[in-house]
Amino acid sequence: MSLSRRNFLKAMLVTGAATGCSTVIDQQTQPGLPVNLTLPTSNTRHPTAHLLNRATFGPRPGQIAEVATIGHEQWIDQQLDYKSIDDDNVNLRLRRYDTLRMNTRDLLAFNGSRNRSLVRDQLAVATLIRAVYSKRQLFEVMVGFWSDHFSMYHFKDHVGTYKTIDDREVIRPHALGTFAALLRASAHSPAMLYYLDNTENRTDQINENYAREIMELHTLGVDGGYTEQDIKEVAKCFTGWTVNGRGEFAFRPEDHVTGEKYVLGEVILSDDPKAEGNRVLDILANHPETARFVCTKLVRRFIADEPPTPIIDTAVMTWQQTHGDIRSIVRSILTHETFTTALPKLKRPFTLIASLLRVTNARYDGDMGLIRLLSDMGHRPFAWTMPDGYPDTAESWSGGMLHRWNIGIDAINGNLPGVSVDVEGLLQAANATEHTWLDVMGQLFLKRNLTAAEHTEFQRFYSLHNSKRHTLGLLAASPAFQWR
Repeated sequence: MSLSRRNFLKAMLVTGAATGCSTVIDQQTQPGLPVNLTLPTSNTRHPTAHLLNRATFGPRPGQIAEVATIGHEQWIDQQLDYKSIDDDNVNLRLRRYDTLRMNTRDLLAFNGSRNRSLVRDQLAVATLIRAVYSKRQLFEVMVGFWSDHFSMYHFKDHVGTYKTIDDREVIRPHALGTFAALLRASAHSPAMLYYLDNTENRTDQINENYAREIMELHTLGVDGGYTEQDIKEVAKCFTGWTVNGRGEFAFRPEDHVTGEKYVLGEVILSDDPKAEGNRVLDILANHPETARFVCTKLVRRFIADEPPTPIIDTAVMTWQQTHGDIRSIVRSILTHETFTTALPKLKRPFTLIASLLRVTNARYDGDMGLIRLLSDMGHRPFAWTMPDGYPDTAESWSGGMLHRWNIGIDAINGNLPGVSVDVEGLLQAANATEHTWLDVMGQLFLKRNLTAAEHTEFQRFYSLHNSKRHTLGLLAASPAFQWR
């Protein structure tokens, strides 16, 4: 470890003690958090900053003032009408990733080839680029949410190639549509059929994997009231749902179990075998337990690790009134009367990196080194090995502190793969002077005034090293920046 890095880490321990986000709390209420990453005891940020921290991958410089001028509800409505937002800038950045636009036949040609990883890598890089540069931020946040909800492991068999199609034709078109349409699209997705083994589900060899996960993870939840017999019956309904040689959804009648089935107390008639699976999807999409399970996850993502019941109830009521319209449900959460009082949530590694690149107006050239760093931190897009998706609580992500510190330090100092930050341009754009720059940058990174203790420690570090760049690296690595 270099002397410079030692100095940074020593300073981190000092600022960790000084920052307003390091107040020691009852470890019984938030177990597993390091002492310099404990839960903030209050939300002191500007309400608009709070909204942008939840509904985007982090505010860009100047965005807080813009949204405050527009008004929160108008901005939310603009974001929910995402197709009306010009996103040519990010589309131009994605033009060189050819596999994103390839048809199924061309993508399947990568299976078994030495370039098979290219399809996975391009989708992973594109996901980060969209999070950083897209103006359709709330849409991208919801794409990330549903990618976790309908999670699949990128490195299993053919999933690596089929996931690109799933992202393009299932998750993205339905991310702000209706839950029923999204569920149906996912059930017909070749990527999902392969990932959860429904391609192996047939008369002579019933495979219950998809039947189990669609109820436990996609709809009802583990406590949703279904039984082992329901799993068996649902599996029978989905027999014959498979993928043909062209990589498309197909139904094979010869592989389907005939006869009536009984799912959650309802009879599934066998007069149209192909439609049995669709009838199951309708039952699950309209089940009240599905509304509560999915709304709880949405409130956890937008509000708190322990989702408040009143906001869940509001979201569920909106679901019932709109028949699962995702736009309306998200709006009801973001405009709830208690939204602004929610405490900060710990940034997951992907959000930490995206928010750092956004707040610094950084350039990212698509270097795979940044994706490998996310892999080291356990948060590469589409690489969670289990079908339950990446966890969404602080306790699950409180490890890897050295990586978290290094990201901020390395980004500002030009050592993050493919990332460059124009520090002088950042200071000039903020009209920072020699006397005000530290306070201005504190506002930019933390969305609040530096505390007296924080200001003292950052100023002392600057006096010792006479480097605004190094001091900003310390600010970007500070415990307070780890929360959104």
